[in-house]
Amino acid sequence: MLDKSIPYKSICMRLPAQALQRLPSPTLPEGYSFEFYRPGRMADWARIETSVLEFPSEQKAQETFARDFLPYEPLLETRMCFVCNPNGLPIAGATAWSIPRQEKQLNCLHWVAVQPGHQGLGLGRAIVLQALSRFRALGEEGDVFLHTQTWSHVAVRLYHSLGFVMQDKDAFSDKDMPLQEALEILSWRLSPQELQSLRETAE
Repeated sequence: MLDKSIPYKSICMRLPAQALQRLPSPTLPEGYSFEFYRPGRMADWARIETSVLEFPSEQKAQETFARDFLPYEPLLETRMCFVCNPNGLPIAGATAWSIPRQEKQLNCLHWVAVQPGHQGLGLGRAIVLQALSRFRALGEEGDVFLHTQTWSHVAVRLYHSLGFVMQDKDAFSDKDMPLQEALEILSWRLSPQELQSLRETAE
C-alpha cells in the first residue's frame, strides 16, 4: 500500500548490469505460482494496481493499461509476470519493460504491486526477482531503471536490498530528481542504517 501520510517525492533508481547478473532465482511460498500475461489479464492487472492505491478505480487502471500496454500485447506474454494464489488468482505483478530513450532502449522494472492481504509473505521480492530475470532471459543484460516514490518506502527498501541505487537524474528524461528531499522524507520511515546506505550509494 502507498503510504500517503508522508510527502510525495519522485525517485529514480538504477540496478547496475553486474548486480543484475548476481541476483538469485525467485522462490515462492507453498501453493503460490508464477504465470505470465495472457489475453484477458488486463482486469487482473487493474485490480492489483488499484488495490495498492495506484489508481482511484479499476476503470482508470484499465485505461492506462489500454494506452501503455495493449498496443504491444504480444510482448507482454514474455515480460509481464504475475504471482497467483493457491486458487489461481493473480495477486501480484511486475513487468520487465523497455522504453526508448535517445536512440536506445532502457530496461525498466515497471508497475510492481502486491495485493493487500498477501503482503508480508515475500511475494514482493519474488515478483521483482521474477521480472528482473526476464531481462537476462531476453538477452537484455544492461542496467535496469525504475521510477518509484517516497510513498513506496517499503518498495524502496526492497529495491535497494537487491542492488538498486538512487539517482540524482531521471534516466528517462535527464531532469534533476529531488534526491536530497526524498532522502529526508525517507528518514521518517527507514532505519538510520538503511538511510545511510541509500545516501552512500546514491549517484
